[in-house]
Amino acid sequence: MTSAGRAILLLAGAAALIAGCKAIDETRQSLANTPRIYAVANDGTAFFTRSPQQGNGPDRTLPRDTLVRLIRPSFGYAKVQLIGDNEQGYVSSDDIRVAPPKLVEAATATPPPLAAASRAPSGEQFDLNSTDPRLSAPPDQLPAPDLPPAGDLPAPDQPTASPAPPQ
Repeated sequence: MTSAGRAILLLAGAAALIAGCKAIDETRQSLANTPRIYAVANDGTAFFTRSPQQGNGPDRTLPRDTLVRLIRPSFGYAKVQLIGDNEQGYVSSDDIRVAPPKLVEAATATPPPLAAASRAPSGEQFDLNSTDPRLSAPPDQLPAPDLPPAGDLPAPDQPTASPAPPQ
């Protein structure tokens, strides 16, 4: 094999190696960006909202198969976000496992679209974006522009001062 053939072979091998590393890097990034959904593995696990070492005990107990999104694992505990109500807190890392696909699918399934019959109008329907003048607020009643300023007139609710009667 000539030196030119070896150089071409080396360049082709280097290009394949770089492409492979790039594909591995893209896979790692996509895995890092996908939310990791876990489920409670035990019959119940303690859920702490402030810290796993808070002095007053757990805030509540999560039942088995409660879905949580892993935010970060740390020293035997994991910071998680509950799937149902988006509350964040801490659970023991030993008490959660990767959620089975069927459980995730059942919890995140979208409801079927409403049938046309159930969307039929019942009773009165209002178009709040209407240009109907009856739906707009009445104009403010402003004083006429040719009236004197309010400082020159006495207040309407207060009596005017009259001169004292002669004695």
